[in-house]
Amino acid sequence: MEELLSVCGLPLSFCGKAVIRLLCAAIFGAILGFERTRKMRAAGLRTYILVCIGSAMTMIVGEYGSSVYTNTDPTRIAAQVISGIGFLGAGTIMVTGYRQIRGLTTAAGLWVSASLGIAVGIGLYSVSVAMLIITLVAMIFGEKVQSNYLSKGNRIRLFVMFDDADCLRAFLIFLKSQDISINDFEQLHSVGVTLATTFTLKFNVRLNHAEFMTKISSFSGVAFAEEV
Repeated sequence: MEELLSVCGLPLSFCGKAVIRLLCAAIFGAILGFERTRKMRAAGLRTYILVCIGSAMTMIVGEYGSSVYTNTDPTRIAAQVISGIGFLGAGTIMVTGYRQIRGLTTAAGLWVSASLGIAVGIGLYSVSVAMLIITLVAMIFGEKVQSNYLSKGNRIRLFVMFDDADCLRAFLIFLKSQDISINDFEQLHSVGVTLATTFTLKFNVRLNHAEFMTKISSFSGVAFAEEV
């Protein structure tokens, strides 16, 4: 973009270049953040914009510092951004009541947004655009591929609530009769006579997850069942 304006005969000062880079970083961060906002994630549009423009400004300051103080290294500040952004990403990762980890993609997206901002901040526009496109493809289409694969895979993770311990035993017998292996089992808590559990099951024959969940939900003694 800076090169385009130069060709048009518009002189650009360092401050002018910095403003253009910050605007590009804000737009790129907004595009990534909107994808997360659409899925109602905690770190969304504003967070991604701030991370991206903050990283871009870091590189701008580093570049300016190196031009004023010849012995400074502009990449040292960027290195601290990449390592320091971890605290923000860690805040988006949580373990649900089902013992399921959430927020890994959002945390990774924030880290990518910081890298994107650094690239824009130093003026690598073509590389930044390519990185933006690749990241969006990974976020949007990667989720669809992953969901499609998991919905037809030979493993399933369930959260199931049983009326009592006898119903749980009957359910375990049912799984064995269906030639379904239990890879992992955990009793989360007990409220009165209701038992909350999680299962990781392996099908020895390929089953449709939706059909299997319908069968589980109608099983006698199952108060609630959900794939997690």
